[in-house]
Amino acid sequence: MATTSTTSTGSTRSGLRWGGIGGIVFAVLFVIGFLFMSDTPDGNASNREWLKYFRDSGNRRMLVIGALVLAIAAIGFLVFLGVLRERVRSALPASEWVATVAFASGLTFVAMLAVFALGQGSVAAGVVFGDNPVPLDADIMRAFVSAGFGALLVFGAAAAGLLVVTTSIAGGRGGLLPRWIVVTGYVVGVLVIVGSLLFFPFILFVLWMLAVSIVMLRGSGAAATG
Repeated sequence: MATTSTTSTGSTRSGLRWGGIGGIVFAVLFVIGFLFMSDTPDGNASNREWLKYFRDSGNRRMLVIGALVLAIAAIGFLVFLGVLRERVRSALPASEWVATVAFASGLTFVAMLAVFALGQGSVAAGVVFGDNPVPLDADIMRAFVSAGFGALLVFGAAAAGLLVVTTSIAGGRGGLLPRWIVVTGYVVGVLVIVGSLLFFPFILFVLWMLAVSIVMLRGSGAAATG
């Protein structure tokens, strides 16, 4: 019995530690990757501006690097999400739907993040790695970039907001999170869902991820001494 208890505690401690690390990795790299990829011309910019931007090899490299950074950020997020799901399931066995919805929301967010990265970086990657010529029709680049932003700021934001809300529900019911994070989470979740097109709520989502990740890391330390 003692051996089983020790093994379980060690597994919990390791899971919380990796979940916290994964969440922090995501938060930092998401910001870096987005900054690398968000300098494209506005949708109403002239065709000349779009062509000039993509003909610049430095701009193309920034887009490709940004896509790679977001791919690593997505890995960190998935680690965080897996740990979060198991914690919610263990704390609320009678309300497993909460864990399922949170997990599905997280997966949807990652998928929309991938669409964003591909939309922003696919033309540049084709030129850098595939020796493709820069398209002569600026509408091609404009359409890819618009699709990427739409996926992240509409569908990705809805999924991220739902993740925050369901995690807050679980955190409140199961005592997984401090009360202030639970209350803040409800507000952040709603703001991310309804105000996504302004992008500002996404900053709140990143800060929420950092807060929950820190709680996970502190929980791993508590499990070690408990």
